[in-house]
Amino acid sequence: MIAQLRNASPRREAVFMAVAAVILIALPWIMPYIGGYRELATRILIWGIFALGFDILVGFTGYLSFGHAAFWGIGAYCSGYYLLHANANALVAILIGVAVATAVAILLGYLTLRRHGIYFAILTLAFAEMFYYAALAPLQDWTGGDNGLTGIRTPELFGVKLDGDEMHYFVAAWTLLAIYFARRIARSPFGLMLRAIKSNETRLQSTGVNVYRYKVTAFAISGLYAGLAGTLYALYETYVPTESLHWTTSGEVVIMSVIGGFGTLIGPMIGAGIVLYLENVLSASTEQWLLIQGLIFMFFVIFLPGGVMEGLQRLADWGRKRHESATEAEARGAAPKGASAPTAPLRQRSQKG
Repeated sequence: MIAQLRNASPRREAVFMAVAAVILIALPWIMPYIGGYRELATRILIWGIFALGFDILVGFTGYLSFGHAAFWGIGAYCSGYYLLHANANALVAILIGVAVATAVAILLGYLTLRRHGIYFAILTLAFAEMFYYAALAPLQDWTGGDNGLTGIRTPELFGVKLDGDEMHYFVAAWTLLAIYFARRIARSPFGLMLRAIKSNETRLQSTGVNVYRYKVTAFAISGLYAGLAGTLYALYETYVPTESLHWTTSGEVVIMSVIGGFGTLIGPMIGAGIVLYLENVLSASTEQWLLIQGLIFMFFVIFLPGGVMEGLQRLADWGRKRHESATEAEARGAAPKGASAPTAPLRQRSQKG
């Protein structure tokens, strides 16, 4: 994947971003044709940003976090609180939510990234649960407690209320920016350093590289993306539930990333679309939708650990091999029957010589 990103020419990158922009804008009109509804498209984009940022940490460095709900929830609460008690300026609300979420991510990164593996995952989970229970009781006068943050006014951008299609275009613009910068990170020397950390952190550290600083930076960037997604969620829903800080929110983005494919950037965004489609569309058809979702998750873990992107890569490889085999067979069939005959006298002459 990283080789493909680095070899992308500016023209090819421009084409990719143009196609992505068309898909993001047209998604509300696509959803009804596959059994969904228009509003679901905006939610998919918001969760897609969350999954994209999560992939920068887990897919690139290999550090699995179960605490990203903290950044999502903090961004949502801060932006929602501003809209509720200050004014309806959407850009200021996003700036405040993202800034606070990123600051908290830097702090938690410094505290948790000294540990590895399961210890790191448990630490992130513990910190996220601390924020969750703080929102329920000690800070309930600001967070609304069990009821969440309600009464948030409709956000505005330069005097235009962001509602319906306007909100979707607003979210789509932020999603496109998120994709662009994520791909720039993947192609940069910084992105290669993150890949090296995932490959062999000990060897990289022995060369004199400050691995800890790179890990904290990746954690902060991932928290920034989560905070951005949380602020957009608050703006879109005009409501912030306490469950935004719960561990199940972190678990959901993990499922999205596994289904889509870690380390691919676009894969987790596709996974977000699949999971939200199952939750919102399949749940209306059957009460056993959670069982179906669990079976799908197990299928990917067992048979396609690389997610949807691995499946697409396998199909592409199979199609290329089949095309090459057909081309070779056609070439052999088109060759003259006596084409190989003159080679024998030439070999005999060379032996006599």
